[in-house]
Formats: sequence, structure tokens, C-alpha cells
Amino acid sequence: MPPSLLSDEQLFAAFKKGDKRAFEKIYQSYFSALVFYGFKVCPDQLLVENAIQDLFVELWRRREFISEVENLKFYLIKSLRNQLIRNQRHNPFDRSEDIDDFLDYLGTLSEEQNIVNQETDIARQGKIRSAIDKLSPRQKEVIHLRFYQNLSLDEISELLQLPKQVIKNLLSKSYAVLRIYLKSIGTFVLAFFLA
Repeated sequence: MPPSLLSDEQLFAAFKKGDKRAFEKIYQSYFSALVFYGFKVCPDQLLVENAIQDLFVELWRRREFISEVENLKFYLIKSLRNQLIRNQRHNPFDRSEDIDDFLDYLGTLSEEQNIVNQETDIARQGKIRSAIDKLSPRQKEVIHLRFYQNLSLDEISELLQLPKQVIKNLLSKSYAVLRIYLKSIGTFVLAFFLA
């Protein structure tokens, strides 16, 4: 059966047996999500790209020893996070998350939204940027994992190694901050942003 017709579980099982086509399909299916997440937790493009490369090299090298996974996307995101941490320990220019880079990313989103809704979306994106600027780096990461990567609270808790209640609290505080700063443009924008 071609890899494109296999479920994640079947792909992963085939990959563990050394199927290069299954491995390539996993890479192709999740590369964009990994880049998207990587840029949320590390503003250095080169570090993110190197970490993804290192992750997949290590996966292939250790494929026979990897235990079964229930959620392939979660497993890959968690593995990337760990790889980024390992790689940053060896980076002499170690940096923390930079809000300007995050806002640059939102600027890119607003350009894409411009094509669809022009001036209205520019104003909305500006207000969203201002609201996001009020969040802590940890709140931004939790918002990203929950709403852009569609991870469950349990998965986020495991990934960040924080109790589930702490994750709930971070999300609640993030919502409160966003509501305060977005109330002037209505709840539609909050729903739009978190979609």
C-alpha cells in the first residue's frame, strides 16, 4: 500500500521497519507543523532548521529502538522541543524568545490576511499584535500549542512538563488578557485568532 494511504500508526510501524518511503511521508506530513512550532519557541531560523534536521536524522538512526507512539504529531513536537533545548545548550549565542520576531511572524500573517480581507484585517491584526504583546512567552507557547497545533491539555502538560492545572491557568490568563485588549473589536476577532 502506498504511504499516502496509510494512517499515522501504519506509517510509523513501516518507518520503524526501515521503510524509507514511510519515513519520507512522515517528514513531508509534519515538516510544516514542526517549523511553525519551532519558530514559536525559538526565533533563530537556523537553529530551528538544524533541530528539525537533527531530529529526523536521529529518528532514522534510532528507529528500531523507538517505542510505539499514540499521537505521532505530539511525539514529533515533543521530540523537536527536546532537540531545540539540546541544540541551544551548545549554541554560544543562546537567546531567549524575542517578542519582535513573534510580532514579525504576525506581520506575515497579516499580509496573508490582507489578500483576503484588505484594510479591515490590517486593523484587526494590529489590535491582535498589541494584545499578543501583553502575553508572556510561556502564554504564547501554550496558546500556540493549543490552538495552532491542536494539542490536548494533557499533551501540553506533558510536553512542557507542567501540571495540567498550570496549563489551564496559563490559558485562562491568556484569554483574560486577550479579551481585555480585543473587546473593542468584538468577540469575533478572538474567535478568529484562536481558530
